Amino acid sequence: MSLFQFIKSRVFFKHLGLAIGITILLLTLSFFSINFYTHHGEAISVPDFSGLTFEQAQRMAEDKDFKVEISDSVHFQEKEKGTVVSQVPTADSKVKTGRTIYLIINGQEPEKVPMPDLTGISVRQATSDAEIFGLKIGKLRYVPDISTTVLEQNFKGKPIKANTLIIKGSTIDLVVGKGESNENTFIPNVLGLTNDEAELKLSSLSLNIGVADYDETVKTTKDSTRARIWKQHPKSGNDNDIKLGSYIDIWLTLDNDLIPEVSTENTPPDGL
Repeated sequence: MSLFQFIKSRVFFKHLGLAIGITILLLTLSFFSINFYTHHGEAISVPDFSGLTFEQAQRMAEDKDFKVEISDSVHFQEKEKGTVVSQVPTADSKVKTGRTIYLIINGQEPEKVPMPDLTGISVRQATSDAEIFGLKIGKLRYVPDISTTVLEQNFKGKPIKANTLIIKGSTIDLVVGKGESNENTFIPNVLGLTNDEAELKLSSLSLNIGVADYDETVKTTKDSTRARIWKQHPKSGNDNDIKLGSYIDIWLTLDNDLIPEVSTENTPPDGL
């Protein structure tokens, strides 16, 4: 039988039909097998892991047939440390089971920043630079010096070098030169204030606390923080002025009979 006669024969068409049928059957089985293996069209909601620790998130993920990984950490003061603050995909997203959910955790350790070099610049520039790094400027102590720039930067009473890692939000005290100018400022009324309150008020006017004398009513450290100023030297007054960087001596007590009311005065008189 020639090839042409075979192609025209019933046997050929019978085999051809059988081959086509088997092929269609195999393709159909493959299609359904892949869908079954990949869970095509099946999706479930991603749980909300926010506020959970990583261990709690792991247990919840396993119950839902998910996986979790920490992708990053951030620092939020107002959120509990070590807990989830964000996730990808977000909660309620529709994904397949077995999917890995990436978590962002609020760090356990407080965020640290490198201490900037604030020396050799003005107080205003130092304040601006400190804010960029998330730091605060605390007390200003003015000392005799030819310059009017920052001479020292201190943290908790000790000098701190540039690039030293420090907790973000820390307070830095500065020692500032008062220069050769004869610029004056008015003498504020600090009567009725605590030592810390007076120091803050005087610093805003480029003045310093001199001698702080506590009377017999002040016996403990806690007492000293509560004690209030009942006398100051030199006295405040519209006719009195003083050079920048000068010192104000204060006397403190817990005797309410001696403590005057706190003055709201905090503005210089005209001409200063």
